[in-house]
Amino acid sequence: MRRLVCFSVLALGLAIPATGFALTGLGGSDDDGTLSVKAGLGKITLNPFNGSAVGRVQRGSIRVTDPVASDGIGYDFFGSCDERDRDRTTSTTTCKGTSLRFRAIGGKFQIQLKGTGIYLSAVGHGQVGLDGRGEDPTIDTDGTYSLNDGPYKSLPDFGATLQLVAPAGG
Repeated sequence: MRRLVCFSVLALGLAIPATGFALTGLGGSDDDGTLSVKAGLGKITLNPFNGSAVGRVQRGSIRVTDPVASDGIGYDFFGSCDERDRDRTTSTTTCKGTSLRFRAIGGKFQIQLKGTGIYLSAVGHGQVGLDGRGEDPTIDTDGTYSLNDGPYKSLPDFGATLQLVAPAGG
């Protein structure tokens, strides 16, 4: 009997958030694309971006602007934020330091990650700016990215702007 109660509570605990995401539209839409960045060195921007993103920066900064605070769950920072700056008039927070992490869930955001050791996963739609540090002979690579589950490619050396949308054909 105890196992049945525990299983029922666990199933209900998982079903309620999933239902909430589906009803509020936070669970995604047909025009959402995906972006993955691994071991980035440089600057990654999502602006404007509508969706959800999680990421980390080994050393550098993360800036998140949430222009409409009531359109999703919001954003959080975690890790060793040596310096945190919040501009309340524009709903922008910048966190600088080492071992930084963030999440921005279900809304419209402007996100910028700068530094080394950038890892990012994003689902949504909008513009993506990718700017690696270039081909420095002292650095093996400036990181890789994948758009819509495509093959990983080196980050552009001089910057590129891409559209984050669903791939053609679904």
